[in-house]
Amino acid sequence: MTLMTLSLTFMPTPPRLIDLSNRSDHFHLRDGDECLYFHDYTPRQGATHSQGNQLIFNLKKSVLRRNEGHYRYKLQAIAQSAAMLRAAFNQSNWVFNQATFSPIPPSKMRDHPEYDDRMTRIIADACQGTNADVRELIIQGQGYDACHLQADGERLRPAQLEAMYTLAPPEPRGMVVLVDDVLTTGAHFVAAKNAILAQYPGTRVVGFFIARRVVPNPFANLADFLD
Repeated sequence: MTLMTLSLTFMPTPPRLIDLSNRSDHFHLRDGDECLYFHDYTPRQGATHSQGNQLIFNLKKSVLRRNEGHYRYKLQAIAQSAAMLRAAFNQSNWVFNQATFSPIPPSKMRDHPEYDDRMTRIIADACQGTNADVRELIIQGQGYDACHLQADGERLRPAQLEAMYTLAPPEPRGMVVLVDDVLTTGAHFVAAKNAILAQYPGTRVVGFFIARRVVPNPFANLADFLD
């Protein structure tokens, strides 16, 4: 299916803002960080738990399984994510020629067999036919274990990630739109934003995420025990 067909098949999900009601779930984010997301993703609940879970599970299918039949669901998830982004960009007041669109770097380097360019492909599809500056603005100097396979206490902190980042020329446009699949702690967004502002102060940096991780409420079922 083409991206145009998917745009007609799927009802676009409008993006939602990370604000005071949910920012504490992403504890590295700070006041003034602009982040938007489309779906909720609930860890350890399986792909059938929600539309967001299914989309993220499919996006994260390993590229090592590209020759298996179910890999088509990853390609469909890439197209669906691009359609959501394109709809959001078209409905905003942003002009494509005033922004640089870049993925937040994945965990693996380009020469690693598990390197996955899904976010680069999503952005390219979302901006297809426009004059947007679409490129990998942030270059990562080394790889690491994928964050979704780590416990929160083992995840890299913003300063550690920022130390791995350099910016590829030329200078970005007045606004940078960073895109990633899941907003978890916010460390990658903060690190990328810091790296951009260190070299280009005054740049507006906005994050778009296919989903945000929902932190389960440990007291959600407490009433069942109190009845």
